Amino acid sequence: MPTWSKYSTLFHSERFGYFLYSTMSNCLIQVDEPHYHFLQQLEMEPSVANNGFDTSFISLLKAKHILVEPGENEKLLMLKQYKKNCNCYGRGDLSLTICPTLACNFDCSYCFEHSQHDKTVMSDETIENLMVFIREKAESGKTSIIWYGGEPTLAFDIVNTITRKILASGVKLENAQLVSNGFLLNNKHLDALDDLKITNIQVTLDGPQEIHDTRRKLLNGKPTYERIISNIDRLMGSSYTGSCDIRVNIDKTNMNAFAPFRNQILKRYEGEKVSVHASKLKTPEPWGLSQSEWTDYCIRLYYEHDITTKSIFYPHSNETGLCVAHYTNMYVCGPYGELYKCWEDVGMPEMTIGNVNQKKTAENPHIQAMYTITTDTYMYEECRECSLLPVCSEICPKTWLEVRKDNSNSIEESCTHYKKHLSQCLEVFYDIYLTSETSKKLLNKPVMPLENRGFRIIANSTGSTPHQSK
Repeated sequence: MPTWSKYSTLFHSERFGYFLYSTMSNCLIQVDEPHYHFLQQLEMEPSVANNGFDTSFISLLKAKHILVEPGENEKLLMLKQYKKNCNCYGRGDLSLTICPTLACNFDCSYCFEHSQHDKTVMSDETIENLMVFIREKAESGKTSIIWYGGEPTLAFDIVNTITRKILASGVKLENAQLVSNGFLLNNKHLDALDDLKITNIQVTLDGPQEIHDTRRKLLNGKPTYERIISNIDRLMGSSYTGSCDIRVNIDKTNMNAFAPFRNQILKRYEGEKVSVHASKLKTPEPWGLSQSEWTDYCIRLYYEHDITTKSIFYPHSNETGLCVAHYTNMYVCGPYGELYKCWEDVGMPEMTIGNVNQKKTAENPHIQAMYTITTDTYMYEECRECSLLPVCSEICPKTWLEVRKDNSNSIEESCTHYKKHLSQCLEVFYDIYLTSETSKKLLNKPVMPLENRGFRIIANSTGSTPHQSK
């Protein structure tokens, strides 16, 4: 006889009504009061499923793995782990983050890199060996590049050289992204962006001028805000066809300034391909935000300012990895040809997995294994017993390793924020859903009212309602 799955959560929202969420199928279902009371009984006594109450609803519960047969959960978890491993270990497309230099013209107060004064740029020999590496790893798939640093515009000629060589080699360069502080973006750079297949530029502004200039100064201590804004103005006024994403690193010192600053920037670039997003700064107390504080902040941004933070309100499937660290065919390459599995490891010799200048490029494969296997939540009994296991894929692998290695008391920082905020986040998602539903009604598009059957699916898998930044 099927039983109630421990990967199912039933909750009541005073504002929105009754809901059922399945982490196993990553499905959110809204129910009316009779169905909710039936579910309460079903959770306590699965045999009531046989009393003839709404057989179509019972079929849905089985299809969404809310009612499960003996051993079904274990099989489903095994399948999800297998799919995740296939995605992470498969060669597939190549994704490469390249640091042409670790030098930086900024001295940001919170920077995790300590190589600003290393002026080394990638040598011709390293470039040639990197090209050999790219051709080998790309095979017949697509390649994408992120230009990183240091500050990549300090070595823009290297960016240009490597890109030209990739294009000439026949490797399918799908796109590239430039992560820059924006201070040195000039007309020469802007004119080359499209030819270099750079479809997006990420620039960091940490708030209005009076805040930004206290956090993101030049090495000589001078301010940077006005120059960066001027360069973004120039970028948006150029022939560049790509987009600009302005990142705001958030901690307790600038969190209250984000919403008005975002509005100011979006108004300045209205009609342009400019977005602004908040990103939690990984910095310790007293200024850093805990995971719980960050989630509360994102919820408050939505209700008070109608700002939707990406990847916060609806869980993502755990059948894929999260970042470079998880995937076999994703790498970070430094100016000496050294290879890493995490952006935050750049400049740390003990964290290199190899070097493109050596015949055996992967000399420390245990580091790659550590990031991929040690952070696999399916391997841990405490995680397998957690009802959120199938949808906890957004946890940073490096954070996981650091917290677990230190046996930290704040081990919750290495768990998904949904562990404490699932119902609150899903309520926000449903509120977004209602906005979408209202728009459909105005456009005379079909919707499924709850009253029709007493239950309706609000989201399947990764969420059927758009929940990106507005």
